[in-house]
Amino acid sequence: MQTTSNIADLRNDWESDAQQNLPVEPGSEDNRSEIRVVSRESLFVQITQSSEKNLIGKTMPCIAVDTSGHGIKFLAEDFIPVDCLLDLWVDDLSHPGKYLLSADVCWTRKANEFSTVIGVRLQEGLATDIQRWKDVHQP
Repeated sequence: MQTTSNIADLRNDWESDAQQNLPVEPGSEDNRSEIRVVSRESLFVQITQSSEKNLIGKTMPCIAVDTSGHGIKFLAEDFIPVDCLLDLWVDDLSHPGKYLLSADVCWTRKANEFSTVIGVRLQEGLATDIQRWKDVHQP
């Protein structure tokens, strides 16, 4: 199993290859509909709904690769299937505070033998910090 520090190492390698802090334009990688910015946020992911019942409740530390007002791409130590619903606790390094967000998994692919890259679409919800997140992460 991959450790958080190993994911951080992979994240650092990924970041240097992706030219740190440059925006990624809409329409490029992963069918993006808006600009995403390279990110370093730590987050915890908990699977709240899945067709694979043994995954429900599973929590894991992850590291964001890039973010936008409506989505996050992150590295996880384990596979999370498409169509799972997640709760995310995101520690924003550039703004004080943490965000509680809900998301659905849109796509997933292996980064290497130990890590998976996952793309999620953030969901609206009264019990989340989605509006505060959008206020900070939308241009």
